[in-house]
Amino acid sequence: MGNNTPSYFLDLNFGDFFYGVDHPMKPIRINMVHDLIFSYGLHEHLQTDHSSKVTKKAILNFHENTYLASFFKEKKRCQKSLIKISKIFEEDCPVFSGIAAYCQIYSGGSISGARNLNKGKNSIAINWSGGLHHAKRKESSGFCYVNDIILSILELLKNFKKVLYIDIDIHHGDGVEEAFYLSKRVFCLSFHKFSKNFFPGTGSHKNSGIGIGKKFTLNIPLRNPIQDKTFRYIFEPIVSTVITKFHPDVIVIQAGADSLEGDKLGSFDLTIFGHSHCIEFIKNFKIPLLVLGGGGYLKTNVARCWGLETSILTNTTISQFLPYNNFWRLFSPSFKLPHFLGKKQKEFSKKNFKILKKKILKNIKK
Repeated sequence: MGNNTPSYFLDLNFGDFFYGVDHPMKPIRINMVHDLIFSYGLHEHLQTDHSSKVTKKAILNFHENTYLASFFKEKKRCQKSLIKISKIFEEDCPVFSGIAAYCQIYSGGSISGARNLNKGKNSIAINWSGGLHHAKRKESSGFCYVNDIILSILELLKNFKKVLYIDIDIHHGDGVEEAFYLSKRVFCLSFHKFSKNFFPGTGSHKNSGIGIGKKFTLNIPLRNPIQDKTFRYIFEPIVSTVITKFHPDVIVIQAGADSLEGDKLGSFDLTIFGHSHCIEFIKNFKIPLLVLGGGGYLKTNVARCWGLETSILTNTTISQFLPYNNFWRLFSPSFKLPHFLGKKQKEFSKKNFKILKKKILKNIKK
């Protein structure tokens, strides 16, 4: 293990990027996370690093050149050119001002975190602006343009023999799964909502890899309602079994916060404590860890959740009362860390999940 102080990547101008007024993705949420972390004093337990812009050449390690050319153009392009370019993207992936820099910054943080782990500088690296798991080699998808997760895993594979990727975003990590579907060096484990009418509509338990990658992909398709005890009942034994069987040298976790109660796009009912338990559980295996962000469309939920998880990753206890910060008014009417929206956590019954857990555990490679 490397330095016990986690490396933490940030760019204080990240919140200036803007998908659009009506778009649910708000980069300003990352600034809210940073601000809360600094207000709690957690930066004193972190090795803070500025997220350097990754080069286009580095992004080409996965993405296709003609695809990147669509938004890695000179700033002097005219409005007519912008309209033409935007047709390449889906409606949920608008072409906005500074899009290339945006991709370079969040990808740069993830790749730099992977490099720190490779060099043994840190045993934990954190980049909350990363985790954009839907982007494909030559296609944007689900608010994601460049898949920083794939790029960081490719970086980790230069030094580590086996990488375990865990995804707890409510949406299936389809882009990452697709990239490593034929690999036995990367185990993709995704916990997500699965429904024909729920994006991206992939992630069946039947999908387990192809060729030498067979049984190195494991999907945990879930349906509502999913609360803390339910998720824990499924999460702990599956993660433990995968780690025992696969013996990863490093772990990458996409900690999407859209699985929290009250999210604008998600429909699970996890509290920030149920969500953060996943981070703590993985951390306790003491395997080098790259922690990335992901979805999360209620900004205050995201800030509370990732703020709490940063405290866990630094072994620091923080107050349930939020410290004064630059986004103080947005946390109204509750200025506490725990933030419940009125849904009571129901009594947990194992009956509905025993069959699912048993079926999934059988799919894990022996």
